[in-house]
Amino acid sequence: MRLDKYLAHNNYGTRKEVRSIIKEKRVIVNGEVVTNAGEILNINEDEISVDGLTINYVENVYYMMNKPQNYECTHIEDKYPSVLELLPTNHKDLFFVGRLDVDTEGLLLITNDGQFSHRIAHGNKDIYKTYYVGLKDTFDKTFISELQQGIPLDGELLKPAKVEIVEDKVILLSIGEGKYHQVKRMMHYCNNEVTYLKRISIGNLKLDESLNLGEYRMLTHEEIALF
Repeated sequence: MRLDKYLAHNNYGTRKEVRSIIKEKRVIVNGEVVTNAGEILNINEDEISVDGLTINYVENVYYMMNKPQNYECTHIEDKYPSVLELLPTNHKDLFFVGRLDVDTEGLLLITNDGQFSHRIAHGNKDIYKTYYVGLKDTFDKTFISELQQGIPLDGELLKPAKVEIVEDKVILLSIGEGKYHQVKRMMHYCNNEVTYLKRISIGNLKLDESLNLGEYRMLTHEEIALF
C-alpha cells in the first residue's frame, strides 16, 4: 500500500494533506524518515510513525457523523456536496449505513465494512431508527394506533411504528424500514407535513450529543458490538 493512502486511511487527512506531512519529514518508516508519498509499505511488517506516534493499521473504519442539512449521502455530487467531504479523507470504498435525505440531520453511520452494514440493514433482528420529527400542524393522536399497527405504503404494510408525543407539533417516530422519504410520507398519511427531521438513534446506538453538525468520530468497540 502506498504511504499516502496508508496515512489517509488512518485518518491523518486527505491525500493532499498527508503528502504535506510526508514532505515535512514527520513520517518515519522502520526508523528512517521517508519523504516519498508513493513509498510502498508492507502493512503487516513495516513500522510507521507520525510525529513519534506509532500507527497501527486499521482495516475497517466506522464513523458516526452528526449530518447537517444541505449535504447528500452520495459519492457523486450533484446539487449539494457529499457528506464524505466532511471526513478527513474521501474514501471511495466508504458507504452509508442507511442514507439521510439532503434536508435531514442527525445520526449517520459510514463504514467500509459490508458485513456490519448488512447486519444493520438486513439482519434477522429488526433494528429500529428513531427520528425527532417537527411538524407543520399539531399531530393528530388518532393516527397513533394506525401507525403502531402498520400503515400502507407502496402497496404493502409498513412494520409497526413506535410513536411518542413530545409536544403538540413534535413527535419521536421509530421505524423498522428505510423507504424513500418514508417519515415524510407517513406524516402525509397523517394529514401533516414535516418541517424538521433528525435521526437520533439506530437500534441502541444514540447520536453523540457532543458532536456538532458536520462533526464525526469513530465508533467505540462497545458501540460496534451493539450490532
